[in-house]
Amino acid sequence: MTYENSLISNIAWKYYIEGMTQNEIAESLNLSRMKVIKYLDIAKANHIIQFKINLDKFVDIEVQNKIKQHYHLQDIYIIPASSKNPLDSLTKAAAHYIEDRITSDTMINVGYGQAVSRTLGHLNISTKYKVTFVSLSGGVKFYIPTVIDSSSDYYTNLNYNHYIMPAPLLASTEHLAKQLINEKPIKKIFEMIPYSSITIIGIGAVNEQATIVKEGYLNTNQMEIFKSMGAAGDLLSQFYDKNGHVLDLKLHKQLVSTDINLLKSLNHVVAVAGGLEKREAIIGALKGGYIDVLITDEDVAKSLIE
Repeated sequence: MTYENSLISNIAWKYYIEGMTQNEIAESLNLSRMKVIKYLDIAKANHIIQFKINLDKFVDIEVQNKIKQHYHLQDIYIIPASSKNPLDSLTKAAAHYIEDRITSDTMINVGYGQAVSRTLGHLNISTKYKVTFVSLSGGVKFYIPTVIDSSSDYYTNLNYNHYIMPAPLLASTEHLAKQLINEKPIKKIFEMIPYSSITIIGIGAVNEQATIVKEGYLNTNQMEIFKSMGAAGDLLSQFYDKNGHVLDLKLHKQLVSTDINLLKSLNHVVAVAGGLEKREAIIGALKGGYIDVLITDEDVAKSLIE
């Protein structure tokens, strides 16, 4: 891939996905505005810009293959690093990935956290497909996907089902968590999970920015304690070390959540996570073998093979 091709795709991403102006792009890349306009025209002419950005024009295939081989991934999708709104860029890319894999009667498991909920919010689903969403834990907030009538391009009736666990993520006691998990409505949802087509999860870092802290389930002092015990990150609010081994924590027994080890047997587990602050958490999840596909940014991708 030439430098120019990489630059063209980068500019297209910043303009159409991140919503940056031509002047902002020119300033961020130290280019003239006229060059930005020229490269956007080239992107259109070469079909890099269609309904989505063709990231194959941007991605370093060698880096991609090294990561896949090293961590035994089915696939990895890498987006340009974003300084403006990294989570928004990442979740739009994740939504594009999911959309391309939706067919009739697709069942999608959804995890807990901002990355997953924002990915759902960016989804555009044709009315010709019937999609079922199933939550992997309590506490999941369901963001309604956009459903598009392919014949008219207008938003129409929502052609999906969703099964959201009527429970908190964290119960006050282990006994209460077990009771909730065995309640009939919740038990039925847990029984659906193994039959999914795709599973979407986020990867949590062990810091004050974690969703589990922002939602008030844990405080920063508790996160520091977990970190001192070797925690590198969390999946479905279950903490693991740098090698992906799950820590023995009282917290885990109070969760109304799918066991982290079940992820290894599910179909097509897609993790959405970016930012160098999540590097250790991502590596631990990869080493633990919990995910099949990683959607991340170029800074993280390069750091994974350093």
